Amino acid sequence: MVAAVAGASCSRGGGGEQETAPAGAAGRAPASSGAGAGQGQRRQPAAVKELSVRKLAPGAAVAIDGRLDEPAWQAAARTGPFVNVGTGREDLSLPTQGEARLLWDDAFLYVGFDVSDGTITGGFPQDARDPHLWERDTVEVMIDPDGDGDNKDYYEIQIGPQNLVFDSQFDDYNAPRGGANGPFGHQAWSAGLASAVVLRGTIDDDSDEDRGYVVEAKIPWRSFAKAKAAPPSPGDAWRMNFYAMQNNGGVAWSPILGEGNFHRARRFGRVRFVGPGGEISAPGASAAAPAAAGDAGAAAPPAPLAAPDGGAARDGGAGASPGAAAPSASAVRGPGFRADPPDR
Repeated sequence: MVAAVAGASCSRGGGGEQETAPAGAAGRAPASSGAGAGQGQRRQPAAVKELSVRKLAPGAAVAIDGRLDEPAWQAAARTGPFVNVGTGREDLSLPTQGEARLLWDDAFLYVGFDVSDGTITGGFPQDARDPHLWERDTVEVMIDPDGDGDNKDYYEIQIGPQNLVFDSQFDDYNAPRGGANGPFGHQAWSAGLASAVVLRGTIDDDSDEDRGYVVEAKIPWRSFAKAKAAPPSPGDAWRMNFYAMQNNGGVAWSPILGEGNFHRARRFGRVRFVGPGGEISAPGASAAAPAAAGDAGAAAPPAPLAAPDGGAARDGGAGASPGAAAPSASAVRGPGFRADPPDR
């Protein structure tokens, strides 16, 4: 999301969804300045966050209604508060805050977001296909199933407060890309997800003070055709990142730290799938390297959500159901929370 290493906006090259790649770079951003030409040493990369996600217990169920009130969600793995993408620290001065929860079973990956936002903005046509949600308010999931952080064959999913979805699959870092207005990646790809959104406020109405929104989604494993194995087995680790966004910037689970934009897979955190009791299938199962002290992304104790004020549901990528907040022609916000360079 957004953030300057020392201020309110991102440091150059450190945030946003898309950035302009140098000529001939095949969609890759410039290399980090940590090792100059002729130097024989490379700067040791900063640790990324890690999270162990338990499988749903037999008989447990999750209703996709945007409320996160089932016992399974209360016991789910939690990212803890998202951080400034440039510094890696919590930054309450930023206008959007958030955290995510994760569960899984043999059919789906379950993701729940709780976002704090004082002014909820949508404004897209309710039947929009792959709208540019990052230009307003949205949550985002980046998924690299191989877990190697090489930016090959990764996925992007965004869900906004109108319960509209942008989803795409990428072959490499920000590639393919059709230009400043897209398409971004293979937008024909569909996550085939079911989702619901509950608002704590009034969308596209700046006359009142909003408190944010909740997004709940289940994503079928069969959608990840580029994965070596889906569903994963207990012990497998994928690379993922989670963002709460506003006007082309925002906050993240695992910070980017100036190493590119929000697509930089080597900065995605490691999500390890474990059984209902925390077990892994075998000692040889894929494992993540240990995180640095204080950077493990451990689950925080569950906290109750504020009472919702409204919501909408989505099933299988179709248009939002009746009851969705009506869009308005609300203008895109000013540049105070933009990434530098912009996302797209």
